[in-house]
Formats: sequence, structure tokens, C-alpha cells
Amino acid sequence: MSDHAPLLNETDNYGPAFMRVAERLGSYDTTREDAAQVVELIGLTPRSKVLDAGCGFGRFAAALFEHGCDAVGVDISPVAVAEAERRCPGPVYLVADLLRPLPDGVGPFDALVSMYSSYGYGETEAEDMVMLRAFHGALKPGGRMVMQLSDLERSRHRLKTDEGVVVRETNGVTETLDVDFSTGMLHVRYELGDDVVDSRIRMYEAEDLRRMVEEAGFHGVERYGDFAKSTKRPEDRLVLVATA
Repeated sequence: MSDHAPLLNETDNYGPAFMRVAERLGSYDTTREDAAQVVELIGLTPRSKVLDAGCGFGRFAAALFEHGCDAVGVDISPVAVAEAERRCPGPVYLVADLLRPLPDGVGPFDALVSMYSSYGYGETEAEDMVMLRAFHGALKPGGRMVMQLSDLERSRHRLKTDEGVVVRETNGVTETLDVDFSTGMLHVRYELGDDVVDSRIRMYEAEDLRRMVEEAGFHGVERYGDFAKSTKRPEDRLVLVATA
């Protein structure tokens, strides 16, 4: 693992406690359906080499593996990668800092996926930009990238306010959300029984992300509200597709 780590959160912040919270929130319920749509969205075939960037416990990498893809999951968290190897065997899993080029012999890939808001954790916007360039560098020429993440439009819709703290309860999970829309910084505190997780992430406007992706070397940027190419609505996560 690199000696550099994003500083918005601890390296193992999104370990088993966060996974339990996300499962209770239903965040992983559509994994197989989503993976099937991603396969169609970017034309993956059996033996396509796919990198799951920020793989967590491997749920999406494993779903792509079931489609015959040569899937590799990378995460900065040793705890998450250990959980992936235990829960979702099949893909190759690596502990690596996605702010750095991948180790020698890993890649290049036909496709890269960044699922469920696994982007925006650099200490600065400049570091987020470095990660996009690393994504580009991990792909073969013509390789496809798919990112799924919450943009600021979605946060405005969900919070119904541009200021202040919002507290909500879902399936026993208490979420305390605080967004600074001037900087894009979101702090969420999740509480489920004895599990307490603080998450910090930097969100972007969709148009700013498009510009950044193009600056990183991608072209042909497409924006949707889901993996089936629906037009994005304010309540939808942003799905961004681009070609290296």
C-alpha cells in the first residue's frame, strides 16, 4: 500500500460497521441488477478486464465476475479487502491507494467502475483530480469508465435545504447530515445500535465532474440517472460514462 492516504476519513473507515449500516439502508439490494445493466451499458464481454476502484467488500466486482469478467477490486482499506476476500471470492483483490498509479503488472483494463459514491475522498479537489488521472491511466486506449455517485443536485433535493443539519431515521439507522454547498463537503454520521460511522466526502455539480473527467483525458462523456440510460432527475444518483 502507498504511504499516502486520503485524509478526509481514516483508512479503514468503511469497514464492517459501515457495511452493516449500508446493508440496513438497502444500499446493496440491486447489485446484481446494476451489474447486468453496466455490462450492457459499456458492452462488457466475458474476459473483459474490469477494475472496481474502491471495491469495499467486493460486492460489485463479484457481480461482474459472475458475468465472466476478469474483475480486479482495489481499495485503500486492508480491512475492506480482507472482507472482500472472505465474502466475495472470485475476483483478485488488492490493497492500493487510488491516488497513485497501480502496481506494475496490474492492468491496463478494458473498463473501470467506481460505484456507490466511491469518489470524492481526496484531501483536496486537486487530489480528487489526481485520482481521475489515475483512473485514466489504468485503462487501455478506448477503455470505458462508469462512475455512480451523489452529486450536489441530489443532495439539495434530498435535504430540502441549503443550510443546517438534517437528521433522519431509516430502518433503524439514524443519519445526521451536514452539507456545505459552497465547498461540496458532506459529513454524515451513521448510528445503528453500537455502530457509529462518520463519513466525509466531497461532492460536485454534474457539470463540474464532466469538466474534470475531460481534463483527466477522457472524452465522449455521457450523463444518466441510472445504468439503463434514463435521463437524470434531481433525486437520482449521477451515472457518468466516459472513454479513455
